[in-house]
Amino acid sequence: MTLWFNKCSKSISINFHRKHFKMMKAWNNGAVKGRKEDTCFDFNIHFLGIFFSYTNWDYNNDGN
Repeated sequence: MTLWFNKCSKSISINFHRKHFKMMKAWNNGAVKGRKEDTCFDFNIHFLGIFFSYTNWDYNNDGN
């Protein structure tokens, strides 16, 4: 099962994967606001088979 939400340049994805029920992990891609090469920010959490992902596709251009 997958749920996907998209608003302008931001998106959220929620998935469930039975095979990965024991996986517990959280990380981001290390993007830093203001750094020219960081145009996208990703944040992911995998917890008890639920995979949550947040992506800001236009990271350095927010509010401009």
